[in-house]
Amino acid sequence: MKISTLRILVLSLIVGFGLSQTATAQSSLAPDIDFGVRAMQGAQFIQTDGEGPASEAAPGFQRFRYNLEVNAAFGDRINVFVDLGHEPNDFGTGGNSFAPAVDFAAVDLMLNDQFTFRFGTPVTTLFQFRGYSDGAATQGNPMIGNSPADFVTAETGVQLLGTTEQFSFDILVTSPTFFEDFTPGSGPTVIVKGKLQPTEQFGIGAAIGRVFSSGAVDDYYDGEQSFGQIGEAAGNWLGGDGENYTLAGLGQPNRYTHARLLPGFEATMLQVDAGINAAPITADLWAGYGFEPNSFATSRDGTPIPQGGALTEEDSQMLWFGGTLKFDVNEQFYLAGRGTFVQNASDWAEDDTNLLRIQAGLGYSFLDYALFKLEYVMQTEEANSPGQVGDDWQGVSAELSIGI
Repeated sequence: MKISTLRILVLSLIVGFGLSQTATAQSSLAPDIDFGVRAMQGAQFIQTDGEGPASEAAPGFQRFRYNLEVNAAFGDRINVFVDLGHEPNDFGTGGNSFAPAVDFAAVDLMLNDQFTFRFGTPVTTLFQFRGYSDGAATQGNPMIGNSPADFVTAETGVQLLGTTEQFSFDILVTSPTFFEDFTPGSGPTVIVKGKLQPTEQFGIGAAIGRVFSSGAVDDYYDGEQSFGQIGEAAGNWLGGDGENYTLAGLGQPNRYTHARLLPGFEATMLQVDAGINAAPITADLWAGYGFEPNSFATSRDGTPIPQGGALTEEDSQMLWFGGTLKFDVNEQFYLAGRGTFVQNASDWAEDDTNLLRIQAGLGYSFLDYALFKLEYVMQTEEANSPGQVGDDWQGVSAELSIGI
């Protein structure tokens, strides 16, 4: 009896120790979870200078936007971020869907202190210093609208990020769309960026992006696929992200206020930018050049045009530059302005090739999490410019947002 009792006692200690170790291991693997909420309500009075419904648009409220964010850290080297957003400016049939969608998702694996491997829907863009508005996530952008030369969205793929004390870089490889698509001849988007930050007040960066869907274009010119069939093989990021402006008759989602010229199947994009943060002034500057051995056309191998539903083997070229300036009057109130110039530099476009957007506004933060913005915007689009509206437009917009 004494031996059996001793055996039971030893076995109980072993099992108890094992359960304790299992509980400790499970506790150490349990994620540290944070939640975020963003919400935005906008109002606008924007009209075109031409004829039609957009020239007589009435003032009114925009659709409500919100984002629900979940950030989970699994130990020190695994981090998962998911953003569920209701963004009529970006998702939904005609912007009428009320269902939230996964707007951005990233799983970060920290390989060491310098390198991180990311998979999911990484942000696909060339700029490195400028904030932009994405649905209800607007407080990183001092203006209400973005730049018409942002070339930013999210696509499905992988990204390698590296950082040192003053220099950082990332290499991104994605499918050319946010969705799954395996169109014959489609290839990846590849973007390489580098940024040098010698001081906290100043940084410079450079980026190159390329879409490798030559096979789809070859199939199109050979008559094996139509323009509609190869559409998803074009780099989605060249069309920009959905903006929080709406023109009457054009509705949401909105990518039509963004510049678009390169078809996006074999596009090469180069950009340099700089950021200045010298309180009370914050500024960013950027300039770029894009090239593709194809142009939109009136018909297959027809006359090249800025946008269309066909392609021709004529080179298309685009130049752009711009800047944002923000002046903090005090801790709560700021003034801001942005100017962006985009030109159709293609040889086939000799005249009327310029797009210009001017934004001027102010912002007032209160109650720790709330921000109110007011902005005047005007955009001129010449006949052969990369503008998609096809008319000059201007107006006033307001925005009230929270970010927690």
